[in-house]
Amino acid sequence: MNQLTAFLAFLRHPRQQATNLAFGNGFMYGLSLNSMMLLIPLYAISEDFRLSDQGIVIAAPAVFMVILRLPGGAISDRFGERVVIWFSFGTLLTAAVIAAFANSILPLIASQLFSGASRSVYWSAAQSYISRSAEGQAGKVMGRQLAFESGAGIIGAIAAGFIAEIFGFGYAFGIAAALCVVGISVTTSLPSLPRKDQVRSVKASFAPVKTMLFSRSLAFAHLVSFMAASYAGLMGGLFIAYFRDIGYSEGFTGLVRAFNGAGVVVVAFMFGVLLTRVGALWTGVFGMVATGLVAIGVASTGDIPVLPVVLMTVSGVTFGTLRTLYPALAAQKSSPNQRAMALSVVSLYWAVAMLLSPLIFGFVADATSIRTAMYIFGTFSVIVGLLSPLVYALGRTAEVPSQEAPPPAASEPVKS
Repeated sequence: MNQLTAFLAFLRHPRQQATNLAFGNGFMYGLSLNSMMLLIPLYAISEDFRLSDQGIVIAAPAVFMVILRLPGGAISDRFGERVVIWFSFGTLLTAAVIAAFANSILPLIASQLFSGASRSVYWSAAQSYISRSAEGQAGKVMGRQLAFESGAGIIGAIAAGFIAEIFGFGYAFGIAAALCVVGISVTTSLPSLPRKDQVRSVKASFAPVKTMLFSRSLAFAHLVSFMAASYAGLMGGLFIAYFRDIGYSEGFTGLVRAFNGAGVVVVAFMFGVLLTRVGALWTGVFGMVATGLVAIGVASTGDIPVLPVVLMTVSGVTFGTLRTLYPALAAQKSSPNQRAMALSVVSLYWAVAMLLSPLIFGFVADATSIRTAMYIFGTFSVIVGLLSPLVYALGRTAEVPSQEAPPPAASEPVKS
């Protein structure tokens, strides 16, 4: 009953129209992006690329994800989020068109660079917009936004896999491009959200970057962002190669991959309640440790038809806690006029992990095996998760006022 009351109050929020349209915008981006994220590795596998080459293809988007992340946040804070979201759909459209005509690794890498340009700026802008549409409810609305994106991702991944298998990759990439065009139209309908004390120049938007990058109070958010992306980088490449290696078809691989999105939808929609009851620390610890254990489980049970599907759903829940936690922490610790930049800074750690994870584990898989690489990642994630309370404590101490500060000058004689 309490949940129903809270949901009805949420629907009556004065900026609910903007919130609902942002959910629709996220749905379209989830459809188009997840279609591309499945089709690219499947196409690379169909062309018999080496695992290390596949790692390069999967890591390629992270080049622009690193370079454009902070400029995207600065432009969002200065000119508004909509122009950045338009850019995201436009560059993803370009990526789909290039991929539709790719016949070697170089055009595929070029497509991935445009995809990276899109992904580099979309979430900071979209999360900033929706958090400002319901100020004070960042965890709730951002969690539900991720649920819409992930729910669309389920549809996109399943449809893209079977379309590629039945009609070919060119046709599948063409549909992904059409979805981007629809997304551009939805973005046009987003109402403007005025800001109080909006920055007056792009240079002013960059002012807090240095402090945010090395802020102790944001250290836990940085770690969660890095670990979430480390898993996402493998899920978008090595896991797909693994399922194809053990004999799954393109369509069934897309189906199994989509079950991860189902788990994300479940946890993302309820994330506000989870964060309130469990707290950021134990939500993060659970996410990192459980994600590592599930990765090990998937590697161990891939030959059994049912278990990988179950475990991929579970991994969606564990990964989803991390994926929703780090932007919620960034939103909580930033003011509205610096919201997009704070999200960009924290997600810069995501971009770095998306660059390193596919490269490192792609070469590890080439040198050993795919399963060994998955085992190594799983162990790494568990260890980092167990040690993460130390990072959280570092951030807490940064927020505690110094006890050595001089007392107020109350003892001074009162002047008459």
